[in-house]
Amino acid sequence: MGNVCKMGAAGLKGKVLLICSKPPFPSLDGGCKATASMLWLLSDCEMEVDVLTFSTYKHGFFLEAFPAPWNGADRCWVLPMDTRPRLWDVWPFLFSRLSYQVLRFKRFSKREQKQVQQRVGSNAYGLVIWDGLYSRAIYGVLEFAGSPKHVLRIHNIEHRIERFAKVPAIFRFLFRRETERLAEFELEQWGQADEIWAMTELDLGEVTKAVSKRVELLPVPLKTEKRELPGGAIRFFHIGAMDWMPNREGLDWLLERVWPLVVEACPEAELHLAGRAFPEGYADGIKGVVVHGEVEDAEVFSSQHHVLVVPVRSGSGVRIKTVEAGLQGRMVVSTLVGADGLPQSVRSKLLEASQAKPFAAAMIWCFRHTEELPTKVSELREAMFEFAGWDRAICTLKNALNP
Repeated sequence: MGNVCKMGAAGLKGKVLLICSKPPFPSLDGGCKATASMLWLLSDCEMEVDVLTFSTYKHGFFLEAFPAPWNGADRCWVLPMDTRPRLWDVWPFLFSRLSYQVLRFKRFSKREQKQVQQRVGSNAYGLVIWDGLYSRAIYGVLEFAGSPKHVLRIHNIEHRIERFAKVPAIFRFLFRRETERLAEFELEQWGQADEIWAMTELDLGEVTKAVSKRVELLPVPLKTEKRELPGGAIRFFHIGAMDWMPNREGLDWLLERVWPLVVEACPEAELHLAGRAFPEGYADGIKGVVVHGEVEDAEVFSSQHHVLVVPVRSGSGVRIKTVEAGLQGRMVVSTLVGADGLPQSVRSKLLEASQAKPFAAAMIWCFRHTEELPTKVSELREAMFEFAGWDRAICTLKNALNP
């Protein structure tokens, strides 16, 4: 990223429309936080932004959860989607060329679509930002006044998540087909967008190889305040939705392969788990493990612990919870996959291991070195701030808006 910051956003004419596949508020997960981050960045760049968001069974729409000026129906609109998995959807999937994931985001009523079209069509937008791949499921459905610039902001390489997810052998054929179709859709959307904004250097490199167009690197900044480490023995924590397969697989691996080694070496160690959709009875009987389920405030939960564990073994893109923990002043122990998307300047300051014994050894080191840990935490926060600091991000966005 360049060090020279262009002033304002004079190169852009008209308003901005941000189209997102899940509401940024309330910020239930990393994807929501990444979208909210973009919305605030645009606002801080003095852009007038309207929001069109999908609403699903996982991420409902609550206008009162939005801050001003987007808490009014004149600035924020919703397109409800029925994305629930349905057994009979196997048939249209088998006889369609579209990905099943994409098909789910095409289930909306014509009436709702017409209402959204009326609002979109009555505004002159200079820039339309499609936030995340699945927002593009409605590309071609809406008509825009004039000729706005269309930017696709990618959170990750979506088909990579599907490709590496573990599935039962009986379903491998379907999942292989889903991965291939999702990859085709993803490549098609990269080609159709006027410009692409990637969150990580890894994703930027892959997109640049696939399409010949302008691709900008815009990491996700967060306005996360530093919090002092709590007293007492080192407490580990994990936060993530259990209805996202990489989280479930990673946590299963941690509890089965890693945690027994940690408890054997450090019998007093505690691991606190938070997030939505925990199966009933999950981790029951496992020494030192406490399941909190969905928590009201992820930052408050994180502030009560010392070391974030990121055991994901599949997926793509930067983990927002890792950025958040680093900025807050928490140590991070992660797999190599979990640290994907972070620059080497940050990765060199956290503890990385992808095999059970080295991962456990890193956790044991944290537990036993309480005096040295604050120094490591401080170094990680400094590196993370350089990567995901707010002022730097505003400068980067202004440069993207003024090519």
